[in-house]
Amino acid sequence: MNSTTQIMNVALIDDTLTIYFHVFIILLLIGILILLIAIFYLIRRYYDRTKYDLVELNLNFRGPSLKYKIDRNYENLEIAHKIYIELTTRMAAIPIDEKYDVIVEVYNSWYELFKTTRLEIKKISGKTLKEDPHSDELVKMTMDILNLGLRPHLTKYQANFRKWYDDAIKDTANKGKSPQQIQQEFPQYRELIEDLGEVTNVLIEYKNQLGIFIINKKTK
Repeated sequence: MNSTTQIMNVALIDDTLTIYFHVFIILLLIGILILLIAIFYLIRRYYDRTKYDLVELNLNFRGPSLKYKIDRNYENLEIAHKIYIELTTRMAAIPIDEKYDVIVEVYNSWYELFKTTRLEIKKISGKTLKEDPHSDELVKMTMDILNLGLRPHLTKYQANFRKWYDDAIKDTANKGKSPQQIQQEFPQYRELIEDLGEVTNVLIEYKNQLGIFIINKKTK
């Protein structure tokens, strides 16, 4: 092997080593970049999970006031807004007017509210429930409205009143009377209407608290 061939072989080896070195540097830089991105993602995720814009809401169910600290995230805001609209556009959160309101229509409004509310809280994702320690507070508040606010009255009065009212409006003795006049003849009318008013007040306060949650940022 002559000197020229040796020089060419050395140069080829040098070029190969240079290429390997450049490839190594590129891969190292890519690895560092991936590592930095992963660290940034973990820090951001930790920051997102530990910083919550909490709003404290209060409801009174004919007893001690219950408090709820709800994360004001986009998912909760969307659900709260839909329930708020439901409350403001139905009879459910309007004070009872004995002169004009028909109890059956109030019950129908409550039924629609009950149905819509259950549908909305089912939409809270499993990811949110897992990652946000306060995500179940909106669910708890909503379920309390249904179970502590509406259900006791409905269980005690609705079935009996509806059956009585259905018979009463068919009774020929009530021909010519308005629904408001007929319902006042229900044996437990005064007790029912007072309890109805109390539940309505709870729903009005629920609506107001949702309004605070939607509009104002009250971090606790």
